[in-house]
Amino acid sequence: MKFEIEYTGVSEDRLLVYRIEEYSFDMEPWIYELDFEIAINTLTLAVVDKKIIQLNGFCGLSKKMKSNFEVPKSQKGILKVLDDLEPGIGSYSASKEDLPVYVNTNTGWVCIGNPEKKGNAVEFVNSCVAVIDDDKGFVSLWLKPDRLPDI
Repeated sequence: MKFEIEYTGVSEDRLLVYRIEEYSFDMEPWIYELDFEIAINTLTLAVVDKKIIQLNGFCGLSKKMKSNFEVPKSQKGILKVLDDLEPGIGSYSASKEDLPVYVNTNTGWVCIGNPEKKGNAVEFVNSCVAVIDDDKGFVSLWLKPDRLPDI
């Protein structure tokens, strides 16, 4: 799956929350309109008009995920899906395998994917950063919710 970044200086204005009792990420407010979803592990990213506008889904966090990885520098903008995916089909996977999850409890950032691989970073929703490599492939998703569980 291929992605494109368009730096605009603004990102989707939503609050990223972590529901500790459900072990899941969610957004407030939630927009119910979507064309299809892209799955990263057990998270889904909602796509409207080829733009990723929000995310939610299960993501249990544990002590074994603790790390000191730092979120890459990013600019606000739009994260677009380049593939011609058919709306209404449901969910498409961004990766053929489950990606590792890392939690920096000092900064509050969660990384899904490869935290060390370089690429272009965009904050497409408040506190949600995607890193895309030069071949337009997905590298990592960085999330900083309103709170994290005690791990």
